[in-house]
Amino acid sequence: MPLTLLTDVAEALLTTAAGSGSQVAIAEIALGDGLGANYNPSHSQTALKRERARQPILSRVQTDPNTWRVKAEFDTDTPAFEVREMGFFDAAGNLIAIWAGADVVPRQTGAIVYLVEHYLHLSRIDGGLITIAAPDDRLIGFQAQVIRGLADLRLEQFHQAEALRAAGHI
Repeated sequence: MPLTLLTDVAEALLTTAAGSGSQVAIAEIALGDGLGANYNPSHSQTALKRERARQPILSRVQTDPNTWRVKAEFDTDTPAFEVREMGFFDAAGNLIAIWAGADVVPRQTGAIVYLVEHYLHLSRIDGGLITIAAPDDRLIGFQAQVIRGLADLRLEQFHQAEALRAAGHI
């Protein structure tokens, strides 16, 4: 089964964050081909075996105190390769978590938009020490509802003004 592991670098950053009241913010997702073979990830890794593409995290939502759902999009210009590993990096380029496994079923990139939706389960970490540096899906959904509501209100006001104008009241 593919694993998502926290790296030793992440452990050190989390130890520092816990003592200072700060957080470790995951900002990017990288995809790699694992040098053409599946493998089990290691806590000591500081990079993917062979990174092929990296993108900022587009959105996230915290599904419980220790789980984040993150989304990223790799466009059609992404080189074609079989994805066997994913890395989750902070803004400074530190590998915080890695996903890989001996039984990964590789997925092909290139020529299509490659979407990543991944659940980061971080059960060994105190809540609040890791965050995701991306807009919250729930907030984006709420903003869309507000904008639609305002648009509906403006449309209704327009229709009422037209009706008053047609009736000769304006």
